[in-house]
Amino acid sequence: MAGAPRSRWLPTLLRRTAGLLLAVLTAATLSSVIQTLRVHAALAEMGAQLDFSTRLSAIGHDLLSFAPVYAAIVAAGFVIAFAVTGLIRRRARGVGRWLHALAGAVAMLTALLFLEAVLGMSIIAGARGGWGLALFCLAGGVGGAVFARFARPAR
Repeated sequence: MAGAPRSRWLPTLLRRTAGLLLAVLTAATLSSVIQTLRVHAALAEMGAQLDFSTRLSAIGHDLLSFAPVYAAIVAAGFVIAFAVTGLIRRRARGVGRWLHALAGAVAMLTALLFLEAVLGMSIIAGARGGWGLALFCLAGGVGGAVFARFARPAR
């Protein structure tokens, strides 16, 4: 009987940890690609000519350099957001899993606004302006949906 309680919490912990890692990876990867494409769009508006191989190379470079750093920011926001969401869902049983997607989007918005307030400027070029912020929040929402999908208990 000593192993019974452990057998319930360990799979839950592993499932939620894996869900969190997949969510962070998803949101950071999407955000990195969004970041690169928005910078490329701004450069194209200024008349820069970027061929496909240059664009692809830049996406790969940002995935290796920007995404891991941004993933730390995403992870910090997601841990807080998903913990709060879990508490809300525990108290309000009728709330659906969509709440995790909303929490992921809000976590990205909060993190980006916090960085801007602390640093005095938006350091992530792709997240500047209404569209940039919306796209990064969308990436956070997708990450939250991934968490909801992979962290749920098996039936």
